[in-house]
Amino acid sequence: MNYNEMLINYIDKCPYDEPIFIEDIKDYFRNKIKNNFDKIMKNIYVYINRLVKQNKLFQFSKGIYYKAKKTRLGYKKLNRIKVINKKFIEDKNNIKGYYSGAYLFNELGLSTQMPRERLIITNECPNKNDYENKALGVTIRKPKIEVNEDNYQYLQIIDVLINKDNVNVEVDKDKEREIIYNYIKENSLDFEKLIKYMRKLNTKKPLEKLYELESDDKNE
Repeated sequence: MNYNEMLINYIDKCPYDEPIFIEDIKDYFRNKIKNNFDKIMKNIYVYINRLVKQNKLFQFSKGIYYKAKKTRLGYKKLNRIKVINKKFIEDKNNIKGYYSGAYLFNELGLSTQMPRERLIITNECPNKNDYENKALGVTIRKPKIEVNEDNYQYLQIIDVLINKDNVNVEVDKDKEREIIYNYIKENSLDFEKLIKYMRKLNTKKPLEKLYELESDDKNE
């Protein structure tokens, strides 16, 4: 099997309407090729461009491709949210990020405002500065603690309690208390672990916020 056939074989196994990252293609060939990897990859790029010209593969943006099904209105475009989620939130191996900021407030029902851009806390952010990806409509931020499957929900609710981005929304105390405690309960979050991550983040504000909500509940 030559390299063109290997590429086609790889693409054939990819599902339709799912992002295919050039990094994944490189990893696939890196495991197959022992010598002259860089030189051979130049040929792989030529084969990829050929598949794009033949409408067997479509380019979403630089380094991101997909297979599209043809409809009566033409080829179906790739869902942008799928690209965002796979690139910054979760891939086939692990969870590497989570939504935060005003978008998270909206998702939880703490706000009716839908922000134009989404803030994502992700291990994929290359440095400590916020990075705006205009093509995808997201801003990414590097986490203080590396995000994984065990901690992302804890870090997410801590972000809500800290409200470090000063999401300017009016939230009813009863609604806020119910949503936050339901989130903790439905996701089976452990209070001791929550405190552990607060200590790692060197912040007491989330705990103070929880006590404030609990105190309001008892005083009613």
